[in-house]
Amino acid sequence: MNWFSVFKLPSRIAAILAGVGVLGGFLAPGSAEAGYRKVPEKYQDVDVKVLQSGPTLLFSDSPEMVYENGILYKDTVEGDGRVFFHHVNGTKNNRKLAILMRPVEQRTTITWGCRGIGDPDTDYFISARKGQKRYFTEYKNLWNKARKQEELAVKRDKRGKKAKGDGKQPDYSFYRKATDLPLTSLARGEYLEVLSQARNVKQAGARLKPEQLLTGMFDFHASHPVEIVIMMCDPKEDIENFSQQAAVLPMDEHPLRGTYEHADLTYIVKKPLQMKWYQAKALCMADSEDSYFLMGTDRTTGKETQNHGNYGVIYHLLYSVAGEHPVQLGINPWGGEFHGTGMMIADGKAELLNIPGKSQFFGKGDEVDDIFIHMPNHKRKDAEFIWSPPGASNLPIRAFWTLNRLENSRQS
Repeated sequence: MNWFSVFKLPSRIAAILAGVGVLGGFLAPGSAEAGYRKVPEKYQDVDVKVLQSGPTLLFSDSPEMVYENGILYKDTVEGDGRVFFHHVNGTKNNRKLAILMRPVEQRTTITWGCRGIGDPDTDYFISARKGQKRYFTEYKNLWNKARKQEELAVKRDKRGKKAKGDGKQPDYSFYRKATDLPLTSLARGEYLEVLSQARNVKQAGARLKPEQLLTGMFDFHASHPVEIVIMMCDPKEDIENFSQQAAVLPMDEHPLRGTYEHADLTYIVKKPLQMKWYQAKALCMADSEDSYFLMGTDRTTGKETQNHGNYGVIYHLLYSVAGEHPVQLGINPWGGEFHGTGMMIADGKAELLNIPGKSQFFGKGDEVDDIFIHMPNHKRKDAEFIWSPPGASNLPIRAFWTLNRLENSRQS
């Protein structure tokens, strides 16, 4: 994972510029990559409110290059949980990556939410994007199912009122909104290997050839505490015995593992985006000075850690557009090479978005890929852009809102 690019000099300069964007908002662009437009020369940072909520995140990415057999990370979770893992077989022989879940004391029911596991690949971009695309595909399907159920509930309610929460924290858990979710019940002494979904199979796991990466993310809800063990071992290894007897491997030079509470960040743009032709508005997310990088604990050593890059965190960017002209949302990979998949919810529909959409990845720093166009037509329209930092990508990124002259000219 190229997380360290967050700390290289150009990224630090970018973080400083982001902090003074409202005052000056000037960045001299170079020549954008063919097929993309340049970063606006002048822009104004939007004012946002940030809320933190969501599941407990287990993050496993250190050691990233695994040169020996051992346990990569382990901890216990009850309630809503999420696991993000990112590991490379650094040996010269085939190895097996396995994620084992087992009840701690009593029978546990695991409800499965969004799941996005990549395929083992020596091209890290390909493996990481496959995982994200699969995750957000399931997110879209669950969102559509939950929305239909809420609409039916409103119709059945004679008062025609939706049940409302306390308004303090957004709730993105689909485990209580969508029916017919996959369930796994485990009695004490049983276990499940998550990647293969095999129950009580000693040789279960995903096979990795030398230099192959496997990365992915999945959400779940555990009715009672479950232990989660992430390990790399020989293909024929008994994962149950290995998980109980093997040593925990030390982290490499990049301390990217730990347990983090509330792994959803909601950025709410306070004012509707209504701009003139010469204006551009922006928001920088996940820069090197970001105070919202999650703080947690490496439960295998007890050391405090910080999730530099917020890998495994889901970002929800909520905003409104208004006015007469089309407004386009563009993404700028300010930290370097970037590739991933996100989702847009607008006009009552959910749509998957590749970032970038024109090529496998981009990241020269001054290019913007326009991923969505809003058509306000004199009405205020709400939108939600959902994304997560992809494995093997660099940060920060910036969102840019500008008016779309081409679409406007077509309408006129």
